[in-house]
Amino acid sequence: MNVRLPFLRRFSLIMLLLFGALLVSNASYAQDRTVQGTVTTGDDPNGLPGVNVLLKGTTIGAVTDIDGKYSIMIPQNGGALVFSMIGFESKEEQIGNRSEINLVMEEDIAGLEEVVVVGYGTQVKRNITGSITSADLSRNSDDVSITEAMVGVPGVQFNETGRPGQVGNLLIRGQNSLSGSNSPLIVLDGIIFSGNLNDISPRDIKSMEILKDASSTAIYGSRAANGVILITSKGGSTETPSISLTSYTGISEWASELKLLSPERYIQRRLDWRAQSGLPADPNSISNYLSTTEAENLQNGKSIDPWKEISQQGRTSSIDLNISGRTKVTNYFISASMSDDKGLIYDDNQKRSTFRANITSTIKPWLQIGTNTMFSHRDLSGVSASIRDAYRISPLGTMYYEDGSPTQFPVPDEQAAANPMRTSLLSDDDEKRENLFSNFFAQVDAPFLNGLSYRVNFSPSFQWNHAYNFMHQDKNVSFNNTSARKLNERQYNWVLENIVTYNKSIGEDHNFDLTLLFGRNHVEAETTLASGEQFNVDVLGYNNLGLGEIQRISSSAYAVDMVSYMARVNYQFKGRYLLTLTARKDGSSVFSVNNKYATFPSGSLAWIVTDEGFMRNLEVFDMLKLRASYGAVGNQAIEPYQSLTLSSTNRYVFGDGGSSSLGVVTSTLGNDDLTWETTKTANFAVDFELFQRRIAGTIEYYNSNTENLLVRRNIPVMNGYTSILTNVGEVNNRGIEISLSTDNIRNEQFQWSTNFTFSHNQNKIVHLFKTDLDEDGREDDNIANSWFIGKPINSYYDYEFDGIYQDGDDDIPAGSQPGFVRVKDLNGDGKINTDDRTVVGSGNIPKYQFGFRNNFSYNNFSLSVFVNAMQGWIAPFNLINPLVPGRSLGQYDAGWWTAENQSNTRPSLVYSNPLQTNWYASRDFIRLRDVTFSYDFSQSTLDKLKLKGLKVYMTGKNLGTITDWLGTDPENGGAYTSEQGSDNLYPMPKTFLIGLNVSF
Repeated sequence: MNVRLPFLRRFSLIMLLLFGALLVSNASYAQDRTVQGTVTTGDDPNGLPGVNVLLKGTTIGAVTDIDGKYSIMIPQNGGALVFSMIGFESKEEQIGNRSEINLVMEEDIAGLEEVVVVGYGTQVKRNITGSITSADLSRNSDDVSITEAMVGVPGVQFNETGRPGQVGNLLIRGQNSLSGSNSPLIVLDGIIFSGNLNDISPRDIKSMEILKDASSTAIYGSRAANGVILITSKGGSTETPSISLTSYTGISEWASELKLLSPERYIQRRLDWRAQSGLPADPNSISNYLSTTEAENLQNGKSIDPWKEISQQGRTSSIDLNISGRTKVTNYFISASMSDDKGLIYDDNQKRSTFRANITSTIKPWLQIGTNTMFSHRDLSGVSASIRDAYRISPLGTMYYEDGSPTQFPVPDEQAAANPMRTSLLSDDDEKRENLFSNFFAQVDAPFLNGLSYRVNFSPSFQWNHAYNFMHQDKNVSFNNTSARKLNERQYNWVLENIVTYNKSIGEDHNFDLTLLFGRNHVEAETTLASGEQFNVDVLGYNNLGLGEIQRISSSAYAVDMVSYMARVNYQFKGRYLLTLTARKDGSSVFSVNNKYATFPSGSLAWIVTDEGFMRNLEVFDMLKLRASYGAVGNQAIEPYQSLTLSSTNRYVFGDGGSSSLGVVTSTLGNDDLTWETTKTANFAVDFELFQRRIAGTIEYYNSNTENLLVRRNIPVMNGYTSILTNVGEVNNRGIEISLSTDNIRNEQFQWSTNFTFSHNQNKIVHLFKTDLDEDGREDDNIANSWFIGKPINSYYDYEFDGIYQDGDDDIPAGSQPGFVRVKDLNGDGKINTDDRTVVGSGNIPKYQFGFRNNFSYNNFSLSVFVNAMQGWIAPFNLINPLVPGRSLGQYDAGWWTAENQSNTRPSLVYSNPLQTNWYASRDFIRLRDVTFSYDFSQSTLDKLKLKGLKVYMTGKNLGTITDWLGTDPENGGAYTSEQGSDNLYPMPKTFLIGLNVSF
C-alpha cells in the first residue's frame, strides 16, 4: 500500500530545521548581569527548594537549591522573572535595576480548590465524596473523537472499531445487563444527550468527568446504572475577544493485515486437499483441478490481492475556528468545525460539520439567561467494499471486465464468493445524520436570601437521519438487478428542568448546600422505509420509487414520557468531615402499570485526614482523604411498549391471483410487574498527595450488584406466545482502580512527568432463574445463551483443545481421523460427549487494563508517549477452520496439517469439525497508542507576530502492538464469524498527523 512515507520524512526534516532555527533565534540574548535571591514561604523562612525561576518570554531560567537560593544570568535590558512551583501561586517580579530579588511564595488555594462538574452543579474537588474522574483533555490537540480522551481513564473501557464515524464500544466498570443496554449516560452541558458522541467536536469541550459510583450517578436515577459521562463545552475566558484556529491533516495505513492465501499457497492448498481426500494431486495437472477462470489467470500470470483491491488511502483532516470572550454582561463562545475522514476500506468515509453558540447574558445582577446550542451534520454516504467477500474470493479470480466494469463473481463458473467491489461501484448512496441540540436557561439568584438560586432549563432537540440508496443495472447480467430504498427517521426530544439550590454556612464549622429538581422529559420518533425493485428506468435513482415493479413500504413510531424528582444535600463539618445524600424518583411510560415509578437513594462520606492535628507533623503527606459510598441506580434497558401485550400484522394472499388480506397475530405477552434493572454499588477509596504534590493518586475498590435483570424468557407455546420479558437474576461487578501521577524532574529547562492507571474488573452472574431441574444441588446454567452461574456474562462454553490427532494415535474416536482436533476428556469416562464441555474463557471485557503516559518537555519542545494495554480476555477465531478448500474460496493462511507436516495446532484440510467446537485466541495486547512531538513558540516570537499562542505538532497513533491475536486487531476482535459480521475484520489504522494551533 502506498502510504507516502517520503512525504512524512520530508515534512519531519522541514519541521526539525524550523525548530532548530527557532532555538537559535531564542538563544540570542546577551547575558551580561546576574540576579540572585532566596525564595521562602510564609510558614518556613528557611527557603523553598525546587522553585522554577524563568525570565519571561525566554528559555533562560534557574531552579532554587536546597536552601531556596537561585542565581540567574539576564540580558542588560532586564525584563521580568516568573517564579512557579506545583502547589504554589505563580508570581511575577519586574527586575528593573535590581540585582537581588527575594520572594515569599503562597500556597495555590485556587489549585487546591479545583472545581469539578458533578451533575446539576459544580463542587470543589476537595469536597467530592463520590467516584469522579476527569479526563485529561489537554494532553493532545489531535483527538478525532471525544472517546479517544477516555482511553486510559481508570474504570473506563473503550474499544475502537477503526472505522470513520463509529464511536466504538464504551463501558464503565464492566457489564451490568444481560440483554439490555450497557452504554453509559451522556450529559452535555447539564442536559441528557440523545445523539452520537461523534456529533460533538472535541475542540469545543472544556471538561469531561466520568461518574462511576452510585453516589455520583444516583442524581440521574433510572438512567445511570452504566455510569455517566458529563461533558461541558467551552465559554469565554478573557475580556479581550480571542480567536483560536486548530487544524491538522494526516494519512493512515493498515496497522496489521490478515494474511490471506497467496496464489502459490492457494494452489498448494488445493493439492493437499485433494491428496487428503483421496483424489489425484499431480502438481503438473493443477489446471485440471481449478475452475476455467482460475486456470486461465494462472496460465496468464494474473492474480488478485483482495486487501489491495478493496483499500483506499486513509486520510483525515480537520479545521476548527472559534471566537470567545466575556464582558461585564456577556460571556460567549462561537465555533465552527469541519472534518473529513476517509477510512482504509473503499468508500467508507465521514464528513462532519459542527456549529456551536454558547452565550450567557447577565440581565440584572440577580438574573442570567443564555443558551448552549449545537448543530452537527454528518455525511456517511457511500457503500463500503465488502470485507467479508474480499476475505472469501479466490486470488486467481477476475475482478473486472476489460471495460473496467466489475464482475458479479470473480470466478463465474463457481460463484462461491461475490465481487467485494460490485455493490460499491454500482450504488448511489446518500446517508446524512443531523442533530440540533440546544439548552435555553435562566438563573435567578434570590436577592432576598443569600445563597438561594433557581434555574430553569428547557432543552429541545431534533435529530434527522436519512439513508437513500440505489443499485444501478449491471450491464453484464441478463436479469434486472436494480433496487432502491429511502429510509427517513426523525426524533424530537425535549427536557424541562426546574432546579433550586441553596448554600448556607452556620458559624465556622458547618457548611451545606441543597439541590432540588423537578423535571419532565418527552421523546417521540418516527421512521418511514420505502423500497422498490426491478426499475425499467434507473436515471432517477431513488428519487422515484414508483418506477419499480415491486414496491414495499413500512413505518413505525413511538413516544416516551418521563418525570423526575431529585434532592441532594452536601454537608461539611469543620471542612474535613464530608457527607453527601442523594435521592431521585423517576417515572417512565415504558414500564408496567404496577411499576411506573422507582426511587434510587445514595449516600457517601469522606474524611480529609491531613486536616487533623495529628497529621500536621507528617510532612510526607500534603493531602490524604478517605471516601466511602453506597447507593442504587437504575437501567431502563428496554424499548417502549415492551411491558404490554402486543400483536403484529402480516399480509397474506389467498389463492392464485387473489387479493392480499391483512392479518393480526399475537406476538408479545405483556408483563404488568416489569420494572427497572437496579444496580447497588459500594465504593471505598483513598486520595493522596505526597512530597509537595510531586506524587498524587487514587486507589478505589468497588462492589456492585445488578438485580431484576430484564431478560426475555421462553415459555410453552401452548400459551399462544413463545416468550415473555421478565425480571430475573443478578450480576456482580467488583474491581480495583489505581491512578498515579508523578512529577519526576522539573528544572529550568527539562521537565518529566508520568501518569499511570490500572483497572481490574471481575464480572460474574450470581444467579438466573433459581431453578435446579437436574437436582444436582446447584442452580441451573443457561447453556443456550452461554450464561453460567459464577462466570462472566460473556463466557465461552466449549470443549478444551488438546492438540491434533496424529498418524499412529490409537485413541482416535469414531468420526475423527488424523488431522482432526483432539479435545480433553474432562470427566474421565473414556469418551467424548457434551458432558466434557466447560467454560473455556471469557471475552468482551478484559480483566486488566493499563495506561502509561510520559510527558517530557525541554524548553519549548514537548514529547508525549502513551502506552495502553488490555489483558485477560479471549475471543473465538474460527478462521483457522478450512473454508471449503475444494471450491474457489480464499481464506486466512494459518497453515494446515498434512501427513508430511503433522501440526499439533492446525487441523487438516478435510477437518469436518464433528464436535462443532470453536477456536479461541488471546486478545491480550500492549500498544504504543500515541506519540506526539510539539513546539510552542516563545513569548518573544508571539509578541513579534502579535499572537497569543502558536503551536505545531506531529502525532503518530497506533504505532505498534504486541499481541498473539491472529486477526486484524485484538482491540476490536477482528475475525469474521457469521454472528459478528464483516465489521470485525475491519483493519485498525496506523495514523500520522501534522497539526497547527494558533490563537490571537
